[in-house]
Amino acid sequence: MYRHSNHNRVYLLGILLLIPGQLIAEDLAPDIWVERGEFKSRQQQGSHALLKGRRWLEQQQKYDGSWQSKTYASFESRIADSALVMSTLVEITPPGAAQGESISRGLAFLKSKINQEEIWKSVEAESNYPLYSICLMLATLNQYQPKKTVNRELQDSLSRELLRWQRILQADRLSEGDVAGGWGPGSDSFQQGSAANPANVSVTYFALAALSGAQKLPLKNRFAALDYLQHCQVPAEAAGAGGFVFTFLSDHPLNKAGSQRSPSGKLYGVPYLSATCDGISALLVCDVPADDRRIQTAIHVLPQLTHARLAVIPLSAESLPSYQKLDALFFYEAAATARVWKQMREKGVENQFLNSRCHEVLQTLIAKQQADGHWENPLPWMMEDDPLIATAFALQTLHHCLTPAE
Repeated sequence: MYRHSNHNRVYLLGILLLIPGQLIAEDLAPDIWVERGEFKSRQQQGSHALLKGRRWLEQQQKYDGSWQSKTYASFESRIADSALVMSTLVEITPPGAAQGESISRGLAFLKSKINQEEIWKSVEAESNYPLYSICLMLATLNQYQPKKTVNRELQDSLSRELLRWQRILQADRLSEGDVAGGWGPGSDSFQQGSAANPANVSVTYFALAALSGAQKLPLKNRFAALDYLQHCQVPAEAAGAGGFVFTFLSDHPLNKAGSQRSPSGKLYGVPYLSATCDGISALLVCDVPADDRRIQTAIHVLPQLTHARLAVIPLSAESLPSYQKLDALFFYEAAATARVWKQMREKGVENQFLNSRCHEVLQTLIAKQQADGHWENPLPWMMEDDPLIATAFALQTLHHCLTPAE
């Protein structure tokens, strides 16, 4: 039986992996890996969980190369789940290695769903979140080997489509409900207005990452995105200063930590961990240095932000009220946190909170993987009860935690 999604309360997406590598024990804080033997055991367990999870994803592929949600009718068309899984599988495949039949079939399916002349219409017809899907398709092509001419042409088409949907407006046309420079999920283009699905920091990050990977991010679009991100970062006068909210509309329900008033009486959204990690990653994609004040203030506030906990399976009616909306984002948050941890380490920046949090979620993923290799979140509010989505985000997390910094 399919469960229909609430379009205003969904995170889709993720970005993903490379082959399991190895953490450097000396790089982590002393309280993380106490003994080298413990480190080796945990690294081996994580690598095993990653390979087992990948095998489960490959086994879910349909005869036509797609992946189909068994949980949500809104993804019955298979584009959204297929784009997420494909970007995962391509990312975990090491450079130069054979892509394998599963990836080849998946890419053929995605290509079959894209009309070169009407890309947007084609994707929207089969996906509730077309911009997320386009971002993931482009990310897949950015990583795909071999890079054939037809794939480069498709990269160009998808890049133009993403740039077309960036919300860049003239200053005299701006209103409180629409700040320029960000990307939204795209479904508002087929509804009345954009209040239900405003630009947000999540889609903005994925669009920037996909465009940057394709080398199709012009300076004017980058600067516009930075302007939007500035509106999503909580200012000094508010609690959680430096953190990011999902959308700059303070009282919007998609700001899953709610809102509160500053001492001056102004209403601000409450920042939370996954949104702040997406904000940091977006700044880094825009070539903002790691020691920039915007990134440093965001990193500094991370320990103060509420983070998700994974609900216990099976979920009982009695325990349900003890969980909050952010708990329904456990796997997405874990992937975003591990991504920032890896990005900062590649910049030569160590952070004790990120070290500790990544170690904690790594232990949780190893312990909570199902016998057949998948993961799931029993909370239904953010679609992580779809095992395809939860497993993709779990594999992102394992990849980032187990891949050494370059």
